[in-house]
Amino acid sequence: MKLFIANKDDYHTQRNNLIDPADTCNVTSMINALKASGINIPATPGQPEDALAKILGSQEARDKLAKDYPAMASMPPREVHAMLSWAVNEKLVGAKVTTFASSVSLQEILFRIAKHRAASVVSTTMTRGGHLVAVVGFSSTQSIDEIKNPATVALKQVRRIYLLDSWGDWSACYEAGSSGFCVGISTQEFMAMAKPVAAERKWAHLFSAEGVF
Repeated sequence: MKLFIANKDDYHTQRNNLIDPADTCNVTSMINALKASGINIPATPGQPEDALAKILGSQEARDKLAKDYPAMASMPPREVHAMLSWAVNEKLVGAKVTTFASSVSLQEILFRIAKHRAASVVSTTMTRGGHLVAVVGFSSTQSIDEIKNPATVALKQVRRIYLLDSWGDWSACYEAGSSGFCVGISTQEFMAMAKPVAAERKWAHLFSAEGVF
């Protein structure tokens, strides 16, 4: 069984972003996850990831960060998970379609793909400075009919986890021109690179067209 919910025509790379192309995996991964999850993005001038970066670079975003998360007030808002959720839900889409959770199992991430055709965005160590990617599929020897809830996802039977990586192909050392569409990694690689790296449960942005989390 292979489940993959993304469409190649909807894949966005950060390399052609107008705003900080080397440092916008965060907003680009959020756009990739929105599209893979079938969530409508209102039309914006230019690329939606640039529109999202502009929202998060605004004075309104900086003021909200300082007020709601003063300990992180010196950080760029787009590097704060809660601010990414705020910008997507309240400013870009206009509905609650994503939420950030600090303790999510890999089984839950994969179950959401199988049950809801919903992507997740995770923070990883795939680049030296940290890197966000969208999780949009997996392959397994388990039948999809056996997956009833997160606990029934048999991780030992999962062969590959599939990502949309806005920077390119991690397995190709991010060589220029490599595609980040449908990058496959093992469950062991995922657990070793997804943050927090020493924890079984990970940080994740969960997505839902119906607002079900």
